Amino acid sequence: MQFFLPESDDLVDRHFDFLADRYGCGKSTRHDVYAHQLLGGLPCDGVLVSRSTVDEKKLAEIANVGGIHQFLSIPISIPVISDSGAFQYVGLERPPYSPVDTCEFYAKIGVNYGVTLDHVIVEFDPDFDSESALLAREVPVEARRRMDITISGAEEMWAIHQRGGYRYELIGAAQGWSPKSYRSCVERLAAIGYRYIAIGGLARASDKDIRLVLAELVRGGLHRIAQFHLFGVARLSLMDDYLAAGVVSCDSASTIFQAFKSDKENYHSPAKNYTAVRIPSTAGGQHRSPKVRKILKPWLENGDEDDAEKELKRIAAQKVLERLSRLEQEALARVRSYARREIDLTEAMKALVAYDDEFGESRKAYRDFEETLRDRPWESCPCAICREIGVEVVILRGNDRNRRRGFHNTWVFYEAFKQKRFELQRKG
Repeated sequence: MQFFLPESDDLVDRHFDFLADRYGCGKSTRHDVYAHQLLGGLPCDGVLVSRSTVDEKKLAEIANVGGIHQFLSIPISIPVISDSGAFQYVGLERPPYSPVDTCEFYAKIGVNYGVTLDHVIVEFDPDFDSESALLAREVPVEARRRMDITISGAEEMWAIHQRGGYRYELIGAAQGWSPKSYRSCVERLAAIGYRYIAIGGLARASDKDIRLVLAELVRGGLHRIAQFHLFGVARLSLMDDYLAAGVVSCDSASTIFQAFKSDKENYHSPAKNYTAVRIPSTAGGQHRSPKVRKILKPWLENGDEDDAEKELKRIAAQKVLERLSRLEQEALARVRSYARREIDLTEAMKALVAYDDEFGESRKAYRDFEETLRDRPWESCPCAICREIGVEVVILRGNDRNRRRGFHNTWVFYEAFKQKRFELQRKG
């Protein structure tokens, strides 16, 4: 069972200066690297590259360096899967790609596996399978249309792949609106000839619903004739079910996204997950936090004021920014002093609260911030990122901290994934 990590240009500057909040330690250029280049090894068994993330410029760069493995700086022995990125075009009537150019795309970037064109079916409900008149639901016409697109894409790409003699293996994409419809789709793909099938459309499904789908595949004996990949569903809680149903690979980017998109679970540890300490940036340009921009907006918007009034607003905005900047720097300094054990937690929290109060939000996370700082989880983590940047990893502030925290989360997940996989192997 393998864990694949989706690639979405998740890069950070290797030499980022955290104290000065600037790239390259003052150098004129950045030195962007991927997670494995900071961690000292891949936090996954393979990489998933969606076509929707590869524009013409990136495609040319991949071709120029000799293929996707060279572009990502990973060994040629690491498997790379590519798909069409169906979630990115879910709102379109049809996929924006053709079977022919999709086959060519996979060959051009040099992947090991290419997934057939599919179209996500957005509505899932086990009641579609109910034989009871009270519970039965009529399957939407749009769901059936998208299923037809998915199957026809698989049929066309199978024929093209057979004729073209491509080196990569083709994976059939399956979609469905219920457990039985997934089973039907997989049966049709198996009849075409597919023996590696990717189950899509379940990334947001509950463990319960996913188990229903897997159980239906087992009930149909499909785990004996095919192996499966689960798109967007890499969960330790389901690994026993994966093994029973013939799931040999899965992927998820949630560990990276949770680092900066979750309200609470930003920093992961084996014992528990923590809330990142939010210290919004007042820096100019793209580095300025949206929270800071929101506060400054009334002062920076110009209407019918005369020049004198505009100047007064500009001066007022500057004073607001200077006050925010002082509070921001004090919060950063106190958190770092606390991490060095120079001050106690109370002093650090006073500075954090003083700055956070400026944003006037009803949802306060002070207790969560306090828990994160009190437990000092970065000190007990052996990953290369925590060892290198310390407390900076738990500060929610800008791409170079936030994505590093995401890399750390992925490392934590992969270590747990490997341990669970080992335990399942021992069970036989």
